[in-house]
Amino acid sequence: MKTLDFLITYLAEERNEKIKIENLSEEEKKRLFRSLCNIREPKEISQEFLNMQDMYLQEEIQEKGIVEDIEEFKITDNIYLWKGDITTLKIDAIVNAANSQGLGCFIPCHKCIDNRYSLI
Repeated sequence: MKTLDFLITYLAEERNEKIKIENLSEEEKKRLFRSLCNIREPKEISQEFLNMQDMYLQEEIQEKGIVEDIEEFKITDNIYLWKGDITTLKIDAIVNAANSQGLGCFIPCHKCIDNRYSLI
């Protein structure tokens, strides 16, 4: 949980904001972290943040498990259709909806297509 606290605090401070996280549940913190990532402009970030984020995401992957065999989702030779959490797929690439800048939606936890469905 300290890793997630660090990530939230870092992103909030980057925006010159102070967010109280002491009384939030783990699920609330996960949603807040996702929201802060969604609204962050693409720019340089510290190696410390990247290391902590990688550690956090690796722990999340371990908890969720990985889908290694995706053949049942095959539509054509090179196209597979998946509905679910794309972070659980062991694949080489994902083609996902985005805006003209290739960035996707900046509305935190919005249920738009780039946050919900992907073609792999």
